[in-house]
Amino acid sequence: MSRIKVDLKERSYDIYVGIDTLPDLGKQLKEENNFDKIIIITDPLVNDLYGAAVRGSIKAAGLQVETIEVPRGEKYKSLKQAEKLYNKLVEIGAHRDSCIVALGGGVIGDLAGFIAATYMRGMALVYVPTTLLAQVDASIGGKTSVNHPKCKNLIGSFYQPRFVFVDVKTLTTLPERELKTGLAEVIKYGVIEDQDLFKFLEANVHHLTTKAFEEEDTLRAALKVWQTIVAESAKIKARVVSEDEREEGLRMILNFGHTIGHAFETLTRYEKFNHGEAVAIGMVCAANIAKKMRMLDAVSVTRIRELIENLGLPTMVERLSLKRVVKSLYIDKKVRKGKIQFVLPARIGRVEIKDNVRLKVVREILREAGCN
Repeated sequence: MSRIKVDLKERSYDIYVGIDTLPDLGKQLKEENNFDKIIIITDPLVNDLYGAAVRGSIKAAGLQVETIEVPRGEKYKSLKQAEKLYNKLVEIGAHRDSCIVALGGGVIGDLAGFIAATYMRGMALVYVPTTLLAQVDASIGGKTSVNHPKCKNLIGSFYQPRFVFVDVKTLTTLPERELKTGLAEVIKYGVIEDQDLFKFLEANVHHLTTKAFEEEDTLRAALKVWQTIVAESAKIKARVVSEDEREEGLRMILNFGHTIGHAFETLTRYEKFNHGEAVAIGMVCAANIAKKMRMLDAVSVTRIRELIENLGLPTMVERLSLKRVVKSLYIDKKVRKGKIQFVLPARIGRVEIKDNVRLKVVREILREAGCN
């Protein structure tokens, strides 16, 4: 099992990445604090797949456990759903000696994290991410949030977990589309900081599909590839978060592809594109903006686009209002003093933050991406 430290002084914590490690979760929780009660927040599908195993592990460690289910879907990452969770926590007697375990993907992680950060002004939180997107991104760094109808992740706080516990074997139960959406974030890490990771992805496309899980030999090889990918991605995010916990400088590079991607998500009401798909298109747009600004060479733009395509992710939108996309960009949290902050690649492995991208260029690239 890999162990990666997020160094935040008194708020430091570890990320554990392994294969078939869920049976060890209860032991890790007991070693952490011997909490009086564990509250699992999850969704019905994940509960069916992994709830019994996780509860069994926790009970075997001698800890009490409760489970709360949240309906599946981005629309349930809301203040209305948060209120329901507060009511349930009061009902079961949760308090500061309890620990919330967020078992699931990014929606569950964001919502459960928001609850942990705000219930009784803060209680212990552990992430057990079961999707690739959550394993490499959403569970690391302490961002918790709920959505507002006008903007994704508008309401939230920074709140760090006690630890993150990743079992990459959970990836074998993901649908193909869900697996691909997490790969967008992995590609992001390669572009912003690690050209070797980018090359590793290019060389292992054949492992990065649900078909690789169908046979024992290919499954074994694929899981090792996935463990490497998740661990390397976690190392990059852990380093960035350790240097800039609250996104005041360096951490903004993690928004590569997200500025435009979030606009696509919001304007399609989180239904047409999932997060990774929107970010994938956003990365292509950012690469093309960088090319237009003479920051990035054409070969690198092609490599970024082709890797995204080869991994089954979209690179274009269809019939999305250019005017509405631009308007949405100015609502984004990354706007500073009225200027949109774009994360643009200078080469594969290094990006720069620019606030001087002309609106004319943005509109031109959005049209090329399919906006009208």
